[in-house]
Amino acid sequence: MNFLRHIPLVAATSITLLSGCNLHSEKKLRTSLEQYFTLGDTLFFNSKMTCTAAVFRAALNDVKPEMPMAATSLETQEFFRSTGKAAVRAEGQTPHALTDEMLTTEDGAFGRQALAAAALVGKCLSDTNSQDFHRALTRPGATIAYDTGVGGVMILDPVERKLFFAAGDPL
Repeated sequence: MNFLRHIPLVAATSITLLSGCNLHSEKKLRTSLEQYFTLGDTLFFNSKMTCTAAVFRAALNDVKPEMPMAATSLETQEFFRSTGKAAVRAEGQTPHALTDEMLTTEDGAFGRQALAAAALVGKCLSDTNSQDFHRALTRPGATIAYDTGVGGVMILDPVERKLFFAAGDPL
């Protein structure tokens, strides 16, 4: 019966550990994304055990050279296969259409990773940010990027000047 007096301590420790089990911390995520994008203020950040959603003001609409930038889905897949990261922006095409195009090819790894990250982020997005994320995903000329090291999809909306980040873990 001596072990019963330790139950409150074990429960408190477990709750503390679980509450700190988020997919990303804001500071680490910002540092990771700043190697690829020029960020302004954090507009939204929410991370849980199963998802992370973030929105940053984009100070510039450009992608830094550290992120391989492609103009076609084929080129994106080649970059992704060789480096584990890639971005694509195609005039007149949406990130959603580009991802769909990559999903239908034999090597659709970029498309699958981006789709999975976006599909599993719902619990971390507010209604407003969910609508904005969808708008960015379907905006012609927006940039979509994925980095296996960061573990999430990034959408750079050139009209709203926002960078969206989405990651999900199906646990």
